[in-house]
Amino acid sequence: MSVLFTILLMAVIGGFIGAMTNYIAIRMLFRPYKAVYLFNKRLPFTPGLIPKRRDELAEHIGKVVVSHLLTEDAIRARLLDENLQREVTETITKMFHEKMKLETTPNELLHHLGYENAEVRSISWLERTLEIEISRFLTTKQSTQMSELIPSMLENELTKKLPHVTDRITSKMSVFIASEAGKIQIKQMLQKFFEEHGKMGSMARMFINIDSFSEKIQQEGLKLINQEDTKNIINQLLTTEWHNFEAKELQELIPTEKQAHLAGQLTSEIIQAVPHEKLFNQPIQGILRNYEAAITEKMIPFAVERMLDFVATHSAEIVERMDLAKLVETQIATFSLPEIEKLVVEISGRELKMITYLGGILGGFIGIIQGILAMWI
Repeated sequence: MSVLFTILLMAVIGGFIGAMTNYIAIRMLFRPYKAVYLFNKRLPFTPGLIPKRRDELAEHIGKVVVSHLLTEDAIRARLLDENLQREVTETITKMFHEKMKLETTPNELLHHLGYENAEVRSISWLERTLEIEISRFLTTKQSTQMSELIPSMLENELTKKLPHVTDRITSKMSVFIASEAGKIQIKQMLQKFFEEHGKMGSMARMFINIDSFSEKIQQEGLKLINQEDTKNIINQLLTTEWHNFEAKELQELIPTEKQAHLAGQLTSEIIQAVPHEKLFNQPIQGILRNYEAAITEKMIPFAVERMLDFVATHSAEIVERMDLAKLVETQIATFSLPEIEKLVVEISGRELKMITYLGGILGGFIGIIQGILAMWI
């Protein structure tokens, strides 16, 4: 009986020692959190392994994450995954449909974004910018000829339109001269002509019938206007005047002292022409509703595809700039030691208990062997 008791006692003592040894070893991974000093000498194994090697551990974890987990190829493959593109597209489309059910004006939207008095501030900014830019243009281009300021496309188009302008002028002149108002105007001009020439005019009126002479002038005038030579002359005059206009410098047309006034006047006219009250107070959804199908079926999928493709193409540069290894290292370094201990225990608490139990079992087994050997010896 004493032999069995001795073996059991040795087993209990060995199991207790084994379990406690493993328990203390596990606790020493984290504890103590700080070095312990006795007579200005740091005690061995203080602080614990993880607190002592915390920075080194954080650095290695960061490198492992970047080297084996969040690699460039893995990120690129995920970004180009069709399932991800579909999920992002569906999410954005759902958000878009939800927003389309609302009635949000640009003023309200900008207010939510922290931009107060959006309409007044925007119009004020636009007015200042326009006036500054127009003034700068008039100042810097004052010695420039108009031919250099007019776009070549517009210049070519105007040159092509000159014959049409000539036809328009002759057509209007013909209509006026052939009209009753034209006939009256010619008659009045004849009467004025005779009155201005005194006696000679009075004598001429005795031999000339003004009504019939007015009709004759009217008929001849119509013939003259419709002749090709007349049209050519008018066209040449218009072309000459256009070339003279192009040859002028901007300052000849707009003197320096009038540039500021012109800039202000142009700015005022442009601002008045902009329907800013309607633009800022009309619901955005009303503007977009006509294009809702095109936005959801074409624009959103295209934008998502291009965005993910861009990020995937530049993933190497993005990862490098983000410095994920340093980011992980920094985040781990911000954890307090109790938090790290709690995290490890939560993840592997069961395994750590099994290690403790295993120490007890091995200690107990060793105790039994020691008890048996003790009896033999």
